[in-house]
Parts: sequence; structure tokens; C-alpha cells
Amino acid sequence: MQLKADLHVHTQRSFDSATSLEEAVTAGKRAGLHFLAITDHDLPPPEEVFSQPERDGLLLVPGIEYSTEQGHLLGLFLEKPCPPAAHKGLSFAQAVEQIHRCGGLAILAHPFQSTRQNPKERALAIEKLEPFLDGLEVVNRRAPKKRGDANLLASQAAGHFPKSCVATAGSDAHSPEEIGTAFLTVECPEKSLSALRKVLEAGVPAQYHTMPCSHRLIAKSQKVKLKKEKAPWKAWIRFRAFEALCLFRDLKGTLKNWALFQKEKE
Repeated sequence: MQLKADLHVHTQRSFDSATSLEEAVTAGKRAGLHFLAITDHDLPPPEEVFSQPERDGLLLVPGIEYSTEQGHLLGLFLEKPCPPAAHKGLSFAQAVEQIHRCGGLAILAHPFQSTRQNPKERALAIEKLEPFLDGLEVVNRRAPKKRGDANLLASQAAGHFPKSCVATAGSDAHSPEEIGTAFLTVECPEKSLSALRKVLEAGVPAQYHTMPCSHRLIAKSQKVKLKKEKAPWKAWIRFRAFEALCLFRDLKGTLKNWALFQKEKE
């Protein structure tokens, strides 16, 4: 059977999301997903995700997203909760160790999203990490907002992985509207967490999909973050400028699509 999975989603346990677990489940079902990974920042999912992973036909994948000096690291298919990270976070080596100790797969999230390094420098840095990783997130719906070819570069890096690469896809959703805007579909013998993990580890060919999603939703998650942090007024001024830029980009995209539609009508 062909199954659909969004393997990167945040809930209100993350510092920049206000989505409840119930809202995430509802959105996942509405998007036609079979699997939804709960990957909050530096925090494991609540115990109920481990004890009751199935919600009306939707299977929750226990996960975490650690912040490290080498980038964000997803832990997927955890068998037990990983320890939460302290304020300063974990080193890359520590995060990999914790994920593996808890039975999970260590996946480098949105590996080319950051623009701090050029693509060649980043590719060389990832090569050094590969022996410790189980795979790469090759499709992330938010990554192209920062680097247009981020997902293409991630897919190319996965193709040069020195061992079988667990290639995943996720919306990186911070709001219900984003859930299911990036996902993978793969042939699986049954709908179970163990079956999905096995086919991904075996490198069974999957299809990767992304759907349009507005820039304003990124601004929305930043607003949640500022509220939770009780940020000072200067931070809010910077946010308003960022919010205006996001709205402008959305308007620009809408006008571009309208122009293309009009051209097709002619």
C-alpha cells in the first residue's frame, strides 16, 4: 500500500508554535496523511504519543529536533523519550548519542537551509557528519524560503551518502495550516511505525512532494516565539518589518500567478 508521511511537525511544546497536539492530528487527517512525526525543539513528545500513537487512523511518529552547532538534528521513530536539551543545547555528538540511545534515527534536518556557508562549504561539512548520521531530510517545505535550491542540494547530498541514506520529507509545520504541505509517499507492506521505518532504512524509492504555503505563516511562528519570550519592544519593531516583508512576498507571488493565469487565457 502507498502511504503518506509528514515527518517534521512542531506543536505548542516548541518555543515558536502554538499548535496543540489535537490540532496537529486534525490537520494531519485533513491533509490525508497516514503518518505525522511530532518533532518539537529540544523536547521529546509527551508520553501519550508513545503509549497511544494511533489517532483515528493517523499514526504519530515519536520524534525530537535538537539544536546543535552543526545544525538541527531530527530524531525519528524514538522508542522512548530523549532527554530534553538544556538552555545551551547539545553538541552534535551528544544529540546523535541521545537519539540512538533512545532507539531513534538521527536525520540532519534541512541540511542546506542556512546561508552562513555556501553550498560547497556546507556539502563538505555534511560529508564529515555522514558517518554519524542515519540520513538527511531531503525535502523541507520551509527551507527554500531561505535558500531557493535547498531541497535540490539536500537530495544531491543524499545521493552521495556513503551508506544507505534514510531520506525524509516534512513540512516543518509550526501552525496547523502548514501540516501536510511537504511529505513523502512510499510503498509499505502495512501501516505501522515499524514497517515505515524498515522501508525508509532499506532505501525503498519514495516520492517527495511540496505544496505552496504562504510566507505569512513563517511570520506567524516568529510572533508566537516573541510572545512566549515576552520580547522587548525593539524585537517587536524588527518583527513588524519582517512581517511586512513576508506579506509583500505573498502579494508578489499572488500577482505573479494572476499574470500567468491571464496569459494562459489569451
